[in-house]
Amino acid sequence: MSHALFEKIYVEKNAASDPETLRILERIGCKDPEYIAHYKDVFDIKGSSGRALILAHNPGKHLYEGAPVCQSFGNEHFYYSPGVMNCIYDCEYCFLKGMYPGRDICIFTDIEETFSELEALGKQFPVYVCASYNTDLNALESITGFAYKWCKEAYDHESISVELRTKCSRTDIFEGLPVSERAIFAFTLSPDEVAERFEKGTPGLDARIQAVNAAMKAGFPVRLCFDPMIYFRNWQDSYTEMIGKVAKSVDLSKVRDISIGSFRISDQYLKNMRRKMPDSEVVQYPYVCEDGYYQYPEKVRTRMEDHIRNLLKAKCPEVSVYDWK
Repeated sequence: MSHALFEKIYVEKNAASDPETLRILERIGCKDPEYIAHYKDVFDIKGSSGRALILAHNPGKHLYEGAPVCQSFGNEHFYYSPGVMNCIYDCEYCFLKGMYPGRDICIFTDIEETFSELEALGKQFPVYVCASYNTDLNALESITGFAYKWCKEAYDHESISVELRTKCSRTDIFEGLPVSERAIFAFTLSPDEVAERFEKGTPGLDARIQAVNAAMKAGFPVRLCFDPMIYFRNWQDSYTEMIGKVAKSVDLSKVRDISIGSFRISDQYLKNMRRKMPDSEVVQYPYVCEDGYYQYPEKVRTRMEDHIRNLLKAKCPEVSVYDWK
């Protein structure tokens, strides 16, 4: 049985009777999935050109401490959840291409285990968790319903804050989600040239701006993420035009905060990506490696980040702007 997004549907045998598994299969109209012993029997196979959906149990940790190249936004206890692995979007520069061998998406249906682990941490200290670190939950909401669950978790627990990072342009989901100041929607905004060249399958800037306004209208705190910035011949004009359009279309005084940062990635992920994409302009750029992470040479990244920081300072001086350093 296939689905519009997936060529095949697999279910791990030990996840077959999970309520979440059954709900997802019903949502996608799949009555005869292929059952497997372990998600890695399918997920780790290299070279497949198609995309499969795998429903499984998470055999490891449900929460991990945030990586050094990710922004914590001043939160001392910063975690991320690998509850869904891989993304329906095909961004050329995405670290997931260096982390995972193919395009398959694996959904761990034992999400209540994640929440139990999270709530135990929340009894010790305030927790800030990135729920869509390895995927885009907004883009998968009609399949998983996990954005709702994460918003509900934040709504129910004063010590838990959740960030859902997205490039999705859906505007219809926000009115049905539990609203709280602790459920933050973080929108990655890119110039149209970046979206067209390097973010295959993603909505353009105008569509993402509509989603930003829909989230704000529904009452959610919104973070704007101009991160990662990508260097290309016309980068300065493109990013200038983008900031102008965003400032004209979004009430920046109501934005929670803003994130900026140029492209950076772990050395091993980039090495994997370079083997896979020998002709990619963004992947094959001559980055410099510092402390195990590839990034633009200091002169380039400083120029890019200073440029967008100065544009934002002129447009919305009262809004907090974070960078990844």
